[in-house]
Amino acid sequence: MSDEDDDEMPDLIPAEISRVPITIITGFLGSGKTTLLNYVLSEQHGKKIAVIMNEFGEGDSIEKSMSVGQEGELFEEWLELRNGCLCCSVKDNGVKAIENLMTKRGKFDYILLETTGLADPGPIASIFWLDEELCSDIFLDGM
Repeated sequence: MSDEDDDEMPDLIPAEISRVPITIITGFLGSGKTTLLNYVLSEQHGKKIAVIMNEFGEGDSIEKSMSVGQEGELFEEWLELRNGCLCCSVKDNGVKAIENLMTKRGKFDYILLETTGLADPGPIASIFWLDEELCSDIFLDGM
């Protein structure tokens, strides 16, 4: 056996992922959360990404396309982005937004949750350990 054989990586077998990954984007006001989100949504990655935003911003093209109805009810809009990403943007707070989004499972591969700059991410992250029913469908991929 040669040294070259030791350096070769084995072929990986793709695994069926039954749960949808969710990443929480958090940070102080002005830290670049929405800039990061816009970067991810404009890259050529071939993923269908659902976005949950719980803050209102001024001047951002993604945020301008979303609003809450006059009665404060959940409003969502599906956007086809130039990179082929089918982006579902939801403006709502809490577990209810994720549960409502999961009723459309299959339309997206990944969830990004952008918090307000004033939010403590601890309670948000804890729902993924405390809500067993929710965790059967999604998993916290990163924060």
